[in-house]
Amino acid sequence: SNGSRVADFCAGLGGTVRHLAHKYGADVTGIELTPARVAGAQELTKRVGLQETARVIEGNVLEVPLADASMDAVVSQEAFCHVPDVKKALTEAFRILRKDGRLAFTDWMANEPLTADDAQLMWDGMAIQPLHSISDYCHLVESSGLRVLSVTDLTDEWGPILQERLAMYQRLREEARQAGTPTGHDAFHRSYVRFVELIRQRKLGGIRIVALK
Repeated sequence: SNGSRVADFCAGLGGTVRHLAHKYGADVTGIELTPARVAGAQELTKRVGLQETARVIEGNVLEVPLADASMDAVVSQEAFCHVPDVKKALTEAFRILRKDGRLAFTDWMANEPLTADDAQLMWDGMAIQPLHSISDYCHLVESSGLRVLSVTDLTDEWGPILQERLAMYQRLREEARQAGTPTGHDAFHRSYVRFVELIRQRKLGGIRIVALK
């Protein structure tokens, strides 16, 4: 809501940060590890005139540069799968949230453990850490001190979107190939194809968790 202080963990180029500031009038701080992305995010934010209420700062979600109990909400989109210590990131969310503050995040999860080969492929192609099951994720959230309010399985919703994205990526690769330009990262492509297949088989899926401090 208007004036709510929100932190976005792993903010990337700040799309979510700007969306929340623009649509809800929230004051949003994104935390992003990569300096180039931070610079890009700041540039885009300035370009749309939201720099008063939206910013992306350089930082690690395992050691968030924000004060205790300083935020009304923490959000994260499809990013914890790249974080080496999710428990630590969740503990940081707990620390910076005020009493009754909310955490809301989406991520990929595993309905069954991946084979060693698939896990390696996901790491090589998309820097995806070992994925958690739904019950593991709930346990991680609760063990950081937060109370789980809702868990939504997004697999059916995300599956078709992913397949469309993959088809688009493959079209672009083919156009690049025909034009004789580099077709992009092969390990990424291989892992993406397999990822979509695993989602279709429901071995992997998407999840949204909302929790309260």
